[in-house]
Amino acid sequence: MYQDTLLFQLAKRMGLDLDALVTRGLVPEETALQMAEKCKACPDPQGCQNFLNASPEKVTKPPAHCVNIRLLTFLNKSLPPRS
Repeated sequence: MYQDTLLFQLAKRMGLDLDALVTRGLVPEETALQMAEKCKACPDPQGCQNFLNASPEKVTKPPAHCVNIRLLTFLNKSLPPRS
């Protein structure tokens, strides 16, 4: 559902699979859709793309300008570690 978005790419680098989190009921679908809409309306998508291009395969947090920084950081810290 979110695979072609910067949000999905960023979340994946953080070890978060948004589709799986929604399917497993860990993130409400409405919340994931709101995150995707916020991402689409971001005033600096190029900044996010630049962050992804310059970052290693794994990141622990989104860029400081990310419109979803609070929720992505919360999910990354709150969910059990992924194997």
